[in-house]
Parts: sequence; C-alpha cells; structure tokens
Amino acid sequence: MPPSQDTSTPPRALDDLSAVDLDDVLHQARTRLGRHLGRAAAHYGRANGTAGFRTDAGTWVRLSWRHSTRLDPFSWIGTEAAAAAISDSVPRPGWIAAATWSDPEREVVWRAEETTLAPAPALSDTGELTTDPQLGQEWWNGLATALEALAAHTTDRTALEPGHLTRRIHEVYGTRIDTRIPGDEWACAHGDLGYANLTGPELMLLDWESWGMAPAGWDAACLWSASLRVPHVADEVLRRFAGPLSSRSGKLCRLLLCANIARATRRLGHDLPATGAAAAAAETLLDDLAHTP
Repeated sequence: MPPSQDTSTPPRALDDLSAVDLDDVLHQARTRLGRHLGRAAAHYGRANGTAGFRTDAGTWVRLSWRHSTRLDPFSWIGTEAAAAAISDSVPRPGWIAAATWSDPEREVVWRAEETTLAPAPALSDTGELTTDPQLGQEWWNGLATALEALAAHTTDRTALEPGHLTRRIHEVYGTRIDTRIPGDEWACAHGDLGYANLTGPELMLLDWESWGMAPAGWDAACLWSASLRVPHVADEVLRRFAGPLSSRSGKLCRLLLCANIARATRRLGHDLPATGAAAAAAETLLDDLAHTP
C-alpha cells in the first residue's frame, strides 16, 4: 500500500509486495544497508509479505514486515539467531546484517536482512511439489545429515506449540487420540521445511524465522506433507525418514498436517490437490495411533 493511500487499509494489503509501490521502503533498505537492490529479478512471496533482491555486492536482501502491534521477536530475528546458535554443519545462507525501521503510515515495521546468496534456486515457489524435482542420492543424504545435526541443538525457541497440535487434531478428528508427547521426544527443527525453503541441486535450507523445538519428526513430516501431490516423492520421504516418521511423535506431526489440509478443504468448500492423499493417510494414522501406546 503506497503511503499516499488510506492508512486505514488493513496490513493484509501488503501480503503480496509485488502489487505494492515500494519505492520509499526500498530507499530505506538501500540507505540503511548500503546496498543497491536489483529490482529486475526480484522474487516475491505472493502470500507472506516478503520480497528478495540480489544486491550489487553479490548478496541477497530479504524484505519483510510485521504489524506494529504484533511483533514476534523470535520469528523476527530467526535468521540472525540461527547464525549465532546453529553449527555450520547445517547448510544455510550466511547472515551479514539487518536493518529495521518503523512505518507509521502503513502501521507496520519493516526488516531488510542481508545474507549470502544460496548456491541454487528454491525447489518450489509455493512450498509444495507439483512435479518430481529429480533429487539425487547426494541431496537426500545431505538433507538427512543436516536435519540430524540440527536436531542435536537445544534452544528456548519453539517451532511448534504442543497446545496447537492438540487443538487442531481434536478439532478435526475428535478427542479419542492421545496427543501428549514426552519431553524426550522433542528436538530442534527448522520449523517450516517446505520446498520453497530448500534449494537444489545444491542443498541449502532457507528462511529460518520459525526454527525451534518441535516434536521429533516435525521437519520430515512437513516435507512429506509438501510432497503429497507427487506420491513417489512422498513415499521417498517416508522411506528416507522412516525412523522419526514412524515414531508416535512423527505420526502425530503427520496427522496434524493432514488436519490442516482437511480444515482448509472445509473452509474453501472444495477439494485441494492433496485432500484425497491426506484423508487416506489420516485414516491409517488414526488407526495406528489408536492401537499403539
């Protein structure tokens, strides 16, 4: 939303920054970071209010915003916190600098964050797969190694609240399933492991706003859910991460993601591309969880 427009317009108007006049915002980012941002090849998140730009220094600047009264410091500085806390054995862009400033006219706060460039593009613009990306053995092995290294970290950050998992599963499938997960079945996770946050053929994990503690298997479950439209890739995820995904916590994570798809289907009033696969998986998961301690 350009500053000249009615400032009573909800911030949701900023969800797609490709449709917004950003001249004043980009001027602030350039001034504060000292980088020229290449707008010709900008990448926009069409639903999450982000934009990315290659700079004249061969780096990457990611622009995002938060409502002035709804700042979440954990997600706001997630990439910066990951740079300080997570070992280099987890491949991710190097954090360089960030600038944050208030925009009273739009009633938001902006953040421009500079990192090194990823070695390859993201595997999907939306997070989900629609075709097989033809990932090789080395890529899958690298991802497994990265997630194992990440899980060994500890943090006071939270990627998935246990209350959210319980509420969503009970809302969609009823209360017959025990959703409690013991403390020793929680591990550090990326928290948003879709294909928009994975690069290939060279592997790197992008966008670290959501990382923190989650039930063991959460990252693998997110990847499985994002693969449902390409069944043999979803099967590959199940095979590659059979350990965490076959555990009780892993099954509950998968059931939560099935519940999210079922809930979205009900809200929209029509099937989504993954609705059938998620419903079939949920039926099996519910039976397994009902008959195992």
